[in-house]
Amino acid sequence: MLDGLRTLQKDLGTLRKEVSSVKTDRIARKSIRNKAEEIGSRWFSEFSEALVNQHGLSPEMIESYSQHFGRLIKVSAPSNLKKSYADTLRAVLKSFRDDLIIPLQTQPKGTPKASLLSEVLDVLSSAAESAYLKEAIECARHHFYRASVVLGWCAAIDRIHRTIEKAGFPKFNIASATMASQTAGRFKKFNAVQNVLSLSEIRQVFDTLILWIMEGMGLIDTNQHKRLRSCFDMRCQCAHPGDAPVTQYNLLSYFSDLNEIIFKNDKFKTE
Repeated sequence: MLDGLRTLQKDLGTLRKEVSSVKTDRIARKSIRNKAEEIGSRWFSEFSEALVNQHGLSPEMIESYSQHFGRLIKVSAPSNLKKSYADTLRAVLKSFRDDLIIPLQTQPKGTPKASLLSEVLDVLSSAAESAYLKEAIECARHHFYRASVVLGWCAAIDRIHRTIEKAGFPKFNIASATMASQTAGRFKKFNAVQNVLSLSEIRQVFDTLILWIMEGMGLIDTNQHKRLRSCFDMRCQCAHPGDAPVTQYNLLSYFSDLNEIIFKNDKFKTE
């Protein structure tokens, strides 16, 4: 990949010199037009997805380069302005080394985070039993990270609801009453006694309250509860406007926790 980027940078520089040597206002020379089209197409076939999925570069940054390379393909049509070529090549080459080559040179050796994310998504995909989870995985693969987080939580809480339904709603209600009766210990402040009788009713119970009762039922321990609460907080951050970024690193941690605590956990098998 690194050698390929260096070659691409060199070819872009050569193309810029050839464009600069043209004395007219428009580029009619077929060799220049063909080279521009080939370089633009090479970006999309060899680099744009791999730099994000395999090397963890910013999807937003790569998208900005894709726009420049797309324009390079577009201007390769006959008799486009020399200025259009020059402006596009200037924009591509301006920070090419800093944005694309140096990050790969300084990237720690080992499995890239994006590859680890792909592995987690592949594992989830093989066990995707709900439409929510399938949509979450597709959103993640297409870099719609906020949407993926929201749908991932939908998939997790749906599995939780169905686990409670399988165990029997009376067990859920009894656990809440037992917790509310405690005057000492972890649940001494709990006072939300439940009386749900159907899947529809449990869907009206707030998710964080369900997490507490799950702990009271012994389905999760305190640490798992805290990790799931963090996942729920991420879901809320993604579902509402805000400036906190959501990166593939966040997504890797998020889906890893949901997978280990819920989807792979025998206590939450519904079949």
